[in-house]
Amino acid sequence: MKKINNQFIAKLLIILFVLTASTIARPDSDIYSLYQNRAFNKLKERLKTVKASLPKAEQLFFETLFISDAEKAFEIYKELFNKNDGKVKYFSAERLQEYYYAKGYYSTASDYEKYLVEHRELVENNTNTIIQDIEESPEDTDKYYIQVGAFGLRDNAEQMKKMLDTQKIDSKIITREVQSKTLYCVWIPGKDEFNDTLNYANELKQLYHLDFNIMKE
Repeated sequence: MKKINNQFIAKLLIILFVLTASTIARPDSDIYSLYQNRAFNKLKERLKTVKASLPKAEQLFFETLFISDAEKAFEIYKELFNKNDGKVKYFSAERLQEYYYAKGYYSTASDYEKYLVEHRELVENNTNTIIQDIEESPEDTDKYYIQVGAFGLRDNAEQMKKMLDTQKIDSKIITREVQSKTLYCVWIPGKDEFNDTLNYANELKQLYHLDFNIMKE
């Protein structure tokens, strides 16, 4: 009986160790989610509790979000992009793309936009695969699309699509699972080349005030 109890205790300790280790390894499991949802107030509070456990590069990235000096923040993001990989590199590229676009350096901004498009898997779980609607799925693969809306309600996506229809702009509704949420995304077919797609997306933004993300299938 003593031997059995010892075996049971040993197994229990191993389970506890694994659970504890996984919790310690990623105490920041929701901090990237807060950033992606632009919940900056909550992110700032959350950062106070997980900062000490974050890798240095992640600490610097999230702290830089709250620096008021835009030029200083730009220099930090540039260094983070050049010296890191994974999510830190990806989200630094996102900040740099926004910075250059705001400054009117569209060519440089497009370089970072292209990086974001081609490395989007860094911020999407492997399970977040695209579920194509039977009646409205893109027939072509390995091409660019312009996402102009991502809605929690399909009715909202339908309204966006109808608005585009009135302007004779072809679009499709794609259902995606992102961070355990179902989103109904409105996609406009892009061009064969990235730069041509980006130019087209910018034209749409100018004409119809549509924010966009460029996706690659």
